[in-house]
Amino acid sequence: MDIASTLQRVGRKQWPFIILGIIALLHILKFIQIDGYAIALLILAFLPILLPLIARYLDSLKLTKDGFEANIKADNEGKSIDEIEKRGIAINSRQDFANEKQPEFPFELPARRVLSTLWHYQKELFGKDSLRRWGFGVGIGNRDYGDFLRGVVKLYAKDLIYIDDSGLAYLTNQGKDFCSAHSDILDADGPFYTKFSPVD
Repeated sequence: MDIASTLQRVGRKQWPFIILGIIALLHILKFIQIDGYAIALLILAFLPILLPLIARYLDSLKLTKDGFEANIKADNEGKSIDEIEKRGIAINSRQDFANEKQPEFPFELPARRVLSTLWHYQKELFGKDSLRRWGFGVGIGNRDYGDFLRGVVKLYAKDLIYIDDSGLAYLTNQGKDFCSAHSDILDADGPFYTKFSPVD
């Protein structure tokens, strides 16, 4: 097997790292001698391919006297790229490869987002078997208020949530059982609402 066919097989995004790894290994084994300038030139040569990869995962990268400082990029819901990819893997792993028909989730996106948020924080803060309930609400001025209200109305009609006097939504016992039965879907969604402030 020649080097060209191996590089085609591993993919365009991975081969710069493989070549740099091979060169580093040859340097360690004393087959070739590379100084700092040569390493810098190699990295510069692969920069057009490396930059899009770095930009995909990092929000900022700083070189300081103590080393590198990097911030991982997150989407507008506060989920890092790693979390998004893990959730994508979780969703894909639910597929039944025996061609068995999977039941569809019975609620549309607004209700699903409310449930996924309630279920996530219920488990995280109190545990899924706790008698205590975690609740949240969205203020009228918030841009997500309309979607939140649509979701809450559907879930309340099915007795899956309870709404208190201040407008906060909580899982009912029936809602907890529903979330537990659909936890693979809701866990893959993760919490949609992530920023909370005190209710006035």
